[in-house]
Amino acid sequence: MGGAPACKRKDEAPKPAPSAPPSADRLAPGEIPEGKERAYTLPLPLHSAVKATFPSSVHVASSHTLEELSNFVRVRVKDGTTSSGATETRFDRVVVVKDPSRTLSIQIRSAPRSGPFRSQMVISDLTRPPEEPGLTDEDRWRKAGMTPDGKLIDRKHLE
Repeated sequence: MGGAPACKRKDEAPKPAPSAPPSADRLAPGEIPEGKERAYTLPLPLHSAVKATFPSSVHVASSHTLEELSNFVRVRVKDGTTSSGATETRFDRVVVVKDPSRTLSIQIRSAPRSGPFRSQMVISDLTRPPEEPGLTDEDRWRKAGMTPDGKLIDRKHLE
């Protein structure tokens, strides 16, 4: 009988491959991804739609709940004050983390029951326009159409 010599080694299980570190673009459970739209440099969540834009505010409708939308905003703003209730969350005088030059007021509330949207958000820009250098207080009043004592320069503004 010619046979091969027998090996007396243990069967070794293959070593598991080292796990790759988590990707930076993975979301935590329940985290909402950012969409492509922005309101005053504040990213808006995916599955949200801008319904109206005005010079000092943006109105957004979202398929996310009030709580989900509030949590989304909470991690993207700082400073200011936050107040939460059963049907509304407010972020007053907050600053966008990625753009501290903006001061916003954000109101999030539940949407009416009918329709595809579960919540609404109004983002108001409270950022003061930059002051023109070299103007005196009197020049600023005049530029606003008023005298330094608060009276209108041109009575036609009242009509």
